[in-house]
Amino acid sequence: MRKKVTIKDIAKELGIHHTTVSLALRNSGSIREETRERVWKKAREMGYRPNRLAQDFRNRRSSTVGVLVPSIRHHFFAKFIAEITERAGETGFSVMVFQSNERRETEKRNVETLIDNRVAGVIASISKETTDPAHFELFLREEIPLVFFDRVPEMDHVSRVLTDNFRGAYDAVSLMIRAGRRRIAFITGASHLNVYHDRLQGYRKALEDHGLPFSEQWLVVGDFFMEDGIRGAAQLMSLSRKPDAILAVGDDVGIGAIKYLKSAGYRIPQDVAVVGFDNDPMGQAIDPELTTVEQPIAEMAEASFSILSEQILSGKREPVEKTLSPRLLIRESCVYPMVEVSQ
Repeated sequence: MRKKVTIKDIAKELGIHHTTVSLALRNSGSIREETRERVWKKAREMGYRPNRLAQDFRNRRSSTVGVLVPSIRHHFFAKFIAEITERAGETGFSVMVFQSNERRETEKRNVETLIDNRVAGVIASISKETTDPAHFELFLREEIPLVFFDRVPEMDHVSRVLTDNFRGAYDAVSLMIRAGRRRIAFITGASHLNVYHDRLQGYRKALEDHGLPFSEQWLVVGDFFMEDGIRGAAQLMSLSRKPDAILAVGDDVGIGAIKYLKSAGYRIPQDVAVVGFDNDPMGQAIDPELTTVEQPIAEMAEASFSILSEQILSGKREPVEKTLSPRLLIRESCVYPMVEVSQ
């Protein structure tokens, strides 16, 4: 039977003290990055496998990070989970994933289960039903580090990682205006969520700054699925004064809008320009390809995990807030300058 590699074996190979190896494998800030990298490289070469149960007993905490999202069906959250899992694996953590299915009660049970499993920390995005985040206070009482990302509640003493959704919507509307659009509609979601609220404010501010009126009839509130885009576009194009551009709160909604517009005989972007949000790969599969606001998912995951792991390892709980910039990806559904503008 192959002998199990120990911390002392690694220390002997590297000619350093076993305490240094132990601290390096726990990514302690007291060890220089160069030394940590050397130790991790040698540990992988030698096939070292940490004894998680022993570590958890000594540290009185788990080496597992919990990730709680509204839905793993959504490209944004699926991609975020993939990025977090990769980063966690690189630093010796495992990941436990829960989804609330957009229900507050399910989210509450998930919180209790994560606490029961003694996770080291949690990264979370709230459900669309969560107007009262009281259940998340349980993490603070149990001294479990908590980082919110994307959809964040009004809650004190927690860290947050956000995209500048206001700027993303503002830039999208500004692009449409530069392309000659003047009647710009918005298919959005539940306004109490910060992401929807901020995108709506960016939409309205861009109209205001460019001297265009805001019209309630061009604001359709729904959800963030393709069917919402189909229904929303149908509602908008039934108006006597039809929009010549549609901003969609998410790419699924934008794809739905394009599907309806094409089926109804409208040309995109000549008759109606469409811009989405999130940069879902399906946006490039539809014809015409969907112009979109890309959220920096990899950066959000990197920042969220970095903040969480620092709090886990240091024991400090000082709240950190980080806001990342989105990027406008111009494709066929809205280009600048527009060749033809419908009146």
